[in-house]
This record gives sequence, structure tokens and C-alpha cells, in this order.
Amino acid sequence: MVRVIEGLIIILIASLTAGAQAATLHGTIYEWADFEKPLKNAIIEVNSTPAQYMVATTGTYSFNLSTGSYLIKAKYYRNNILEYTTEEEIQIDREGVFIHDLLLFPPTDTEYEYLGDINLIGDIDIKSEDDPDNYVIPVLVILLLCALVVLYRVKKKKTISKPAADEPVVPMMQPPEDVTRIKELPEDLHGLYDIILGMGGRTTQKELRKKMAYSEAKVSLMLDDLEERGLIKKIKKGRSNIIITQNQK
Repeated sequence: MVRVIEGLIIILIASLTAGAQAATLHGTIYEWADFEKPLKNAIIEVNSTPAQYMVATTGTYSFNLSTGSYLIKAKYYRNNILEYTTEEEIQIDREGVFIHDLLLFPPTDTEYEYLGDINLIGDIDIKSEDDPDNYVIPVLVILLLCALVVLYRVKKKKTISKPAADEPVVPMMQPPEDVTRIKELPEDLHGLYDIILGMGGRTTQKELRKKMAYSEAKVSLMLDDLEERGLIKKIKKGRSNIIITQNQK
């Protein structure tokens, strides 16, 4: 059943790109802390000529592109305030179908912005009303979205019955297995580590500084110390870091 649906999706994508573009780029959007549930209603933009935009109402996106290098941007707003964002360079070097999922992170200080009262869907209209494909392409897009929804539901049912072997494992909050190693921490590092665990084992360095009485430089050095001890992992994001606790063996 899944293979039949996937075949239908490929045929629909090929129909959309026939005679106009060389390749189709599509994928699923996720927030950095949840790899299971697609992030719906993110705004996706690619700097093609002309530029293409869409609102990923189902948590998936798709663009028709010719060969070349592109910058794809994704932004997610909650109450018109930017909550997650990312931008990635994509290389299209041949014809065909390219799958590229997008992972959105909290914005850095310089990325905060206010969307305002904008009709997102109404402002995104790439095609001209005189384009003869206006009646054909929307039907194909609707069929493609329906196929994607059915495929997602089928895969979700299979996942519930038996977890997939290649499903990405998301590091979760560290259980205190190596009690001796944690007890050896200095008092200030132990307090910082407890705060990270209390925030679910995941946080940003910016949010962490708000809960500490130390200076930014002091907190940065303490995090470096915890990372050297193998208790946390820092993921660089803009001018800040994502802090994740590490599972101890």
C-alpha cells in the first residue's frame, strides 16, 4: 500500500514539473525539539527566478526548480511573532526528485521580528491569472497533498505497531545513571546541570542565562566545562547555542 502511494506521489510530482522545470524539491518541516510531528503553517521561501513562496499548511513543502544553487528559508510565527526559523543552501545538480527535510530552531537575538497583520495565504500567488496551467496544476497539487496525507497516516500506523529501525533517535533528558560522576561536580556546575535537567534536558544558552546569577562569560565557561565532562552537548545556532544533556554510559 505504501509503495503504491509513493509511486502515485512520484507520478504527480513528475506531472507538475513536466515541460517547465528540471527538478522537484520537497520535504517535511520539523521544530528542533520534535522530530515526530511536522510543524504546520511555516512560511517557506526559495530564491528561484522568480522567487517562490508557500505556507506549509500540512507541514510539508514542494518547489519546482531548475538546476543551480538555491537558498531556502523557513519561518514559523506564533501570534505573529517569529518562534522558529532556519535557512539552508540547496544544490540542484540534475533532473529528478529531491527530498530535503527542514529543521527549525529558535531565532537568535538578531532574528526576532514581528509579522504584523498579514494575510499569509492571500499574498502568495506566483502564477498569473492568464496562465493556462492555472486549472490543471491546482488539481494535481490537491491530489498530491491527499496522497501525502494518506501516506503519512499509513506510516504512522506502522510506526505505532512496530517502530522503524532507521527512525532518528532524539536524545532525551539524561537519567542520572552515573551518580558518582555527577556528585564529583563542583557546586556551581552541579547547580547549572540541575537547572538544565529541570528545563527538560533541552534549552538555549540565552534562556539559561536568564536563570543564572552569573555573567554571560561565566555561564559560557561553565557550559564548556560540562561539555568537556561529557554531560552536555552544545549545538551552534547563530550567535547562541542549543544545550542538550548527554546520556551517560
